[in-house]
Amino acid sequence: MKTSKSEGADPPLHERVAALAEGMSASERRVAEFMADRPQVVVACSAGELGARTGTSDATVVRTARALGYKGFRELKRSMLDVLTRQRDLAATMDDRLDRVSAEDDEAIRVIDDTIALLGQLRRGLDTASWQRAVEALIAAPAVLAYGIGPAESLADYLCLSLKRIGVRARGGGLTGFRLADELLELRADDVVVVFAPVRQFRELSVVIEHADAVGAKVVVVTESLGMALASKVHAVLSTPQSTTTAANEVTAGLVLAHALTLSVASATRETAVDTLRLVNRLRASVVGAELDVTPLPTE
Repeated sequence: MKTSKSEGADPPLHERVAALAEGMSASERRVAEFMADRPQVVVACSAGELGARTGTSDATVVRTARALGYKGFRELKRSMLDVLTRQRDLAATMDDRLDRVSAEDDEAIRVIDDTIALLGQLRRGLDTASWQRAVEALIAAPAVLAYGIGPAESLADYLCLSLKRIGVRARGGGLTGFRLADELLELRADDVVVVFAPVRQFRELSVVIEHADAVGAKVVVVTESLGMALASKVHAVLSTPQSTTTAANEVTAGLVLAHALTLSVASATRETAVDTLRLVNRLRASVVGAELDVTPLPTE
């Protein structure tokens, strides 16, 4: 039988919250769920600051930490900081995920269960005011640039394609280095840049945000770890739950938000969205010169 090096290790915070929250008071549960959903905020807060953010008190924060199995709030913060530091190491992240999936698990079930839990956190932690700002900016934007680096580039490409199909002028990708300068030349006032930056603030991301500010374009950031660092510099931050401590994929939450943004824009521009998709269908048929499907559905 496989023996994981993490056997007997302390469970991560979000698992402690899931297991123990029902036995807590309402105020302790509120603090616990806030901490699980926003680890990057918690590591920068004192117990008093966290109490203020959750509408409780520093004493409630300390009681919650102890109820979750920590000696106190300081130990909880240290544990969370260790996790946030480790998630920047790709090899360490994979190692932790493999530890999480033991030989007795069905890997597919573990991934599905962790993804369900991740989406529950996403729903709970979504900042409705930030979401509304992001949607309103996209609806009003003359054009949209979606940008991401590495795996996040796939999210940028997906959002770009989805927006184009509902009639929004959009472009996207993950150009880095000197080529990024050419991409940014087209950015104009009132355009919107949607940046997918799960964990790391690469130099390119800083340049994109700074140039957008210089030309008067709005920036929406979808991020797991950079919300506090970027909040004062961008129009809206859409924070996603911590994913690297689980078997869920780190692009899952970003993909869901990209799809939801597209539907929100389409809802506000319904006629244009449907007409554009009808045009897509006609152009596809013209390109192939026949039925799109090799085996079309039967007709009556």
